[in-house]
Amino acid sequence: MSIINIALTGLNANRAGLDVTAQNVANVNTPGYSRQQALYAALGPSAKLGNSAGNGVEVTSIRRVSDEYVVKQTWATQSQASYSSRYLSNMSQLESVMGADSFNISMGLDNLYAALNDASVKPESAPLRQQIISEADALTRRFNTLSESYYSQHKDLSDQRSAAVALSNSLLQNIADVNDRIVEMSATSGNPSHLLDERDALVGQLSELMSIKSNKQPDGSLQVTLASGQPLVLGDQAAQLKAVPDPADPYLADMEIDFVGQRFPIKGDIGGELGAISDYQVETLLPFRQTLDEMAVAMADAFNNTLATGQDLNGNSGKPLFAYDPASPSSSLKITALKADDLAFSSDGKPGNSDVLTDLIGLSNRTFAITGYGNVSVSDAFTSMVGDTAIKARQVTSDSKAADKLNSEAIAVKENLSSVNSDEEAANLMVFANAYQANMKVISTANNLFDTVLAMF
Repeated sequence: MSIINIALTGLNANRAGLDVTAQNVANVNTPGYSRQQALYAALGPSAKLGNSAGNGVEVTSIRRVSDEYVVKQTWATQSQASYSSRYLSNMSQLESVMGADSFNISMGLDNLYAALNDASVKPESAPLRQQIISEADALTRRFNTLSESYYSQHKDLSDQRSAAVALSNSLLQNIADVNDRIVEMSATSGNPSHLLDERDALVGQLSELMSIKSNKQPDGSLQVTLASGQPLVLGDQAAQLKAVPDPADPYLADMEIDFVGQRFPIKGDIGGELGAISDYQVETLLPFRQTLDEMAVAMADAFNNTLATGQDLNGNSGKPLFAYDPASPSSSLKITALKADDLAFSSDGKPGNSDVLTDLIGLSNRTFAITGYGNVSVSDAFTSMVGDTAIKARQVTSDSKAADKLNSEAIAVKENLSSVNSDEEAANLMVFANAYQANMKVISTANNLFDTVLAMF
C-alpha cells in the first residue's frame, strides 16, 4: 500500500501548490500583496525498510516572497521622497507669492519714489503731496499682505504638523497591534503572510512621515525606531509622538516621543514630511519673514528720520509718515494720520525750498544692513529675496525629482520580486494541476495492481 500513500502525499502537496497559486491569482491586483510559494521536501524511506524509494513529499512551509533589505530600501527612499515633495510644495507656494506683482515691495518703492520725483517739480502742490501719501499707503499694504501670507503659511505648516503627528500615532499603534497578532499566529505555526503584508504597508506609510529603522525580532515582531534611535514600536508597545509648542512662537514646535512613560526628545532631522515641515519653517520661512521685518523698519525709520529734519507748509516740525509695532513690523506697518500739508519737504519751511524732499528721493540708493544680504538698498534686498527663492525652488525641484526616481526604482525592485506575475502563476497552475492528475493516475494504477493480485486467488 506504500505506493498509494506516496501518491496521497503527492496529492496533498500539489493541492497545497494549487491553493497557493489560487491565492496569488486572487490577489493579483491587491496593493502591497506579496506572492507566496509552497516549499517542498522529499519524505525519506522508513529506517526499517530495505530498498525503499521513500515515503513521498511534504509541504515544509509556505514562503512569502519578500526581501527585508529591498523593503527597507523602499521605506528609506520613500522617506526622502516625501521630505522633498513636502518641501517643494511649500517652496512653490512661497515662490508664487514672491513673484506676484501685488506683493512686490520693489515695485511699491518705485511707485513711491516716482511720486516723490513728481512732487519735486512743484513741492507745494497738494495733489502731488497727496499722491505721495497714497503711494506710501499702498506700499504699507504690500508689506502687510506679504507678511500675512508668510504668517498664513506658517500657521498652515503648524496644522500640517498636527495632522501628521496624529496620523503617526495611529500608525504606530496599528503596527504594534499587528505585531501582537503576528507573534500569536507564528507561535501556533500559522501562516502570517497577510499580516506581514499589512505591517509592511503600515510601516511604509509611517516612513512617509519620518525616517525610520527597523529590526525583525526572533518572535516575528518588528522593532521600529527613528533613524536617530528613539523607540517607536517594540513588540505590542507603541510610542506616542508629541509636538510641544515653542513658548516664543506657538506655530513652531519641538518634537518628542513618549514611550511607556519615558520621554525622548528628538534632536536633529526627523526626516519625512514632519522633517520637511520643521526644516522649511526654520530654514526658509522664518528667515524670509525676519528679512521682511528688517526691510520695513529700515524703510520706515529712514523716511521718518528724514522728515524729522524738515518743516511742513505751516512751519511746523516734520512728523513721521510711517508707524509700526516693533514686535511685528511688516505686518503692522501703516501710514500715520499725516495730511498733505504736513509733509515736511523743506529744512527752513520756505515753499520754494525742497531740500528734504531731495533727501527723501536719495533714500532710494541708501543701503541698510539686512540679515543675509549685507549692506543693500531695501529694493535690492527684496529683489535678492525673490532671486534666492527662485534658486532654492529650482534646487528643491531637482532634489524632489531625484528622490522620486530613487523611490520609483526601489518600488520597481520590490514589485519585481514580490508582486504576482499572471503568466508565471498560469504556468504554475498547469504544473500543479498536471502533477495532481499524475498522482491520481498513480493511485488508479495501484488500485489496478491490487485488483490484479486479488484476481489471482
